[in-house]
Amino acid sequence: MTDQLPIAPKSNYFYAALAAGIGLFCIGAGTRILPLPGDPKDLNEPLWLIICIGLAFFCAGVAIFIQTIGHANAATGDLPFDTPRWLRALQYVTGLMIAVCLAAVSTWVAFGPGERHFTGTFIVADPATNAVVGRTIFGVGTVIMWLCAAGLAAAGFRKLFDDRDQTIG
Repeated sequence: MTDQLPIAPKSNYFYAALAAGIGLFCIGAGTRILPLPGDPKDLNEPLWLIICIGLAFFCAGVAIFIQTIGHANAATGDLPFDTPRWLRALQYVTGLMIAVCLAAVSTWVAFGPGERHFTGTFIVADPATNAVVGRTIFGVGTVIMWLCAAGLAAAGFRKLFDDRDQTIG
């Protein structure tokens, strides 16, 4: 068994606050509690998308905070054996929320209504073909992301509620 390498807390508190702050700003802008930057008439994306991105950032900040206060192993992210179950549950819920939010954004890009513009060094066809290629690539990635989110949910549920797992306190 490897020794626990605690994550250095001093800089992590800053990064946790930064990610959570960005997330709260996006959530505030998406719910129109805060003003949207620029002209709202130029917004082509639905507001739920901005909220979803903000929730991913906020959960990332919470995840960094949990890893820091829980003295997680720096190499694996695992919390020590004696960590309370509620903190482990919060760790898995935040990770799952990040995965679901990112998969939802990818789903909108691949399958959502409206026109998409894809550019890059490898895409040289006309804009209509680029949109089909881009949506197809995002579609494949979306399926993979949802499968990963489902796997993360199943693994987290098993780790939290399977009494045979000796790593849970």
